[in-house]
Amino acid sequence: MDLKNALTGISAITRHFLKKLVLSRKALISILVAAFVAAVMGYAGSQDGATVTDGTDLLDVLILFFFMPVMAMIYGTSLIRDEIDDRSITHVATAPLDRAFSYVGYYIPLALAVSISMVAVNAAGFLAYFAQVDLGGEALEVWGEFTALVVVGSFVYSALFLAVSVLIRKPVYFGLFSAFIWEGFIGSLPGAIQKVSVKHYLRSVGSDWVDYGSMSAFAEATDPGASVLVLLALAVSFVMLGAYLFRETELA
Repeated sequence: MDLKNALTGISAITRHFLKKLVLSRKALISILVAAFVAAVMGYAGSQDGATVTDGTDLLDVLILFFFMPVMAMIYGTSLIRDEIDDRSITHVATAPLDRAFSYVGYYIPLALAVSISMVAVNAAGFLAYFAQVDLGGEALEVWGEFTALVVVGSFVYSALFLAVSVLIRKPVYFGLFSAFIWEGFIGSLPGAIQKVSVKHYLRSVGSDWVDYGSMSAFAEATDPGASVLVLLALAVSFVMLGAYLFRETELA
């Protein structure tokens, strides 16, 4: 298959699944998460003595620490697995397009949908807090930095959870373990062990970008440039693994 036909096939699958994801019931989950984050941060912002540093720490905990891996897990572990369960994967599995390219057509809309969701959640929390505290240059700087971090994280976590959904039949269990135990607990332990978590490298990049809050003083941060390379390598590796498994595994 030539490159032009491959790109055409990827583009068609991407458009189809991006529309499906954005208009799915999972969008309601994103809205509920955004409302929850806005409520928590709005309450925090209403307290006396609330500062830019406090708001930055809240975004760190609510967005990077908790909801970003959780939302990527919710979207990523179900996209292909739902297609397999309801047999609609047959159309992709029997299409002339190489399955590896089809897999890329799943990954791109997934990463975009998770990014859109998390950018919206981040914006909701930011406005709820900083509209009461400070919407000046410092606050806008924080918003831009966290927006960039959630987009980077969305692409890496989406690559991980989509690959897992092809590898195992019940990916949601791995997803829960990864989001809550691995990223949530192990990623917060002191020492070198936290370097086996995606969150460590995201916060390491953030320590170079963000000038406020505990992230800016992340003592155990890996070199930001090296962290960017690690995140890129992880995303590419997970996509390549998922594409290989998708091509070689009996799906239909």
